[in-house]
Amino acid sequence: MAYLRPLIFYILAALAIFMLISPSHSSLDNVNDKVTVSLYYETSLCPRCASFISNDLVKVFHTDLHTIINLRLVPWSNAEIHCQHGEEECHLNTIHSCVIHFWPDVKEHLEFIGCKEQQSLKLGPVEALWKNCSEKLRLNDIINKCYTTGFGYKLLLQYANETAHLKPPQEYVPWVVVNHQPLRQDYENFVKYVCQAYKGDHKPAACKAQSSSHSSTIHASLLSTVNSQSQLNSKYMEFGRKTLMTRRCPHMIHIIPTPIHNL
Repeated sequence: MAYLRPLIFYILAALAIFMLISPSHSSLDNVNDKVTVSLYYETSLCPRCASFISNDLVKVFHTDLHTIINLRLVPWSNAEIHCQHGEEECHLNTIHSCVIHFWPDVKEHLEFIGCKEQQSLKLGPVEALWKNCSEKLRLNDIINKCYTTGFGYKLLLQYANETAHLKPPQEYVPWVVVNHQPLRQDYENFVKYVCQAYKGDHKPAACKAQSSSHSSTIHASLLSTVNSQSQLNSKYMEFGRKTLMTRRCPHMIHIIPTPIHNL
């Protein structure tokens, strides 16, 4: 039996390693159930895009919501092969395309894009809008090479082609799409749509908070409606009581009670 001990040891060790490197069913389910959120936006003269990215979208990584999202950013403003707001917009769209390509981790490229969009809200020279953020994140050299070699423009044309084939077509920016369904003017409430679209077994805390907040809002709305209806009913009842008494005793309101001692 002693000669079997090394063999048993190697088998157990192999099983342990396999269990460590093999993804669990829950993690596989999480990957398969991820909700795709695509943002079609422009990088110049679009305060709504800048505000949504820098104030709302970046918060995805402040909670556990990012664990169920496949987030995609598409820097193209319309379906034609030209930039709506001229060369400055083409320039910045190309810069964004380069950053997304060379830093494919969405958390990394969103850090740059969020920084740049925050800068654009303050206005200023186009170069300064992105260079301040690229210097902070040490991205300058690669971005410059991507832009000057024309590779960035090729990336931009791919985004233009994707935008041109959207169904239903893009109407304005920002244009947020959750699992192929555009949110239109309700894009700021994208978290609600993500949580509704997620079919996995384990809802993140961000969705539970969203559900609780939504329930509280509904409850408050119903309570307000009930209170308003109750007040309205009270007014109708008071009006009905006075009307009924007036009809029964039309002169009653003018009668002055006779003091007892005068009887």
